[in-house]
Amino acid sequence: MVNAAGEERKKRSKALDFLLLLVASLCVAAAIPAAFFVAKKHHINPEWMFGAFAAVLFFPVVGWGYRSKFRSAAFLAFFLSWTLVHAAVFVLVLNYLGLFYYPPIVVVELWIGYMIAIWRFGPPPDRGIR
Repeated sequence: MVNAAGEERKKRSKALDFLLLLVASLCVAAAIPAAFFVAKKHHINPEWMFGAFAAVLFFPVVGWGYRSKFRSAAFLAFFLSWTLVHAAVFVLVLNYLGLFYYPPIVVVELWIGYMIAIWRFGPPPDRGIR
C-alpha cells in the first residue's frame, strides 16, 4: 500500500484492525456512563450532558461535508455558533416541549443552518461519507 507521501507501507492485519476497533468502542462505552457519574458527583444537571452529546454528534454528522472549510476562522466561528445553537435547541425542545416536537423543530433549525452555511461559505465541497 502507498501512503499520501508516496512511500510504501505494510498493510495491517484485519485482526489488529478489529482489536483496535473493539478497544475504541469499549472506551466510548465506558466514557458515557463515566461522564454521567462525574456530572452527578459534581451536581451538574444531566440535561447539560445530553446537550454536550448532541454537540459532539453534531460535528461528524453535519461537519463531515464541510471538513475542508474548517481551516477558515470565519467558518470555524460559524460552525461553533451553529453547534451551540443546535445543542440549545436540543435541550430546550426536549425539556419544555417533548420528543414529539423535536423532529420538526430540528429540521427547521438544520435547514436554517445549512442555508446560512451555503449562502455564506458555499455548498459542501463533497458529498459526505462515501
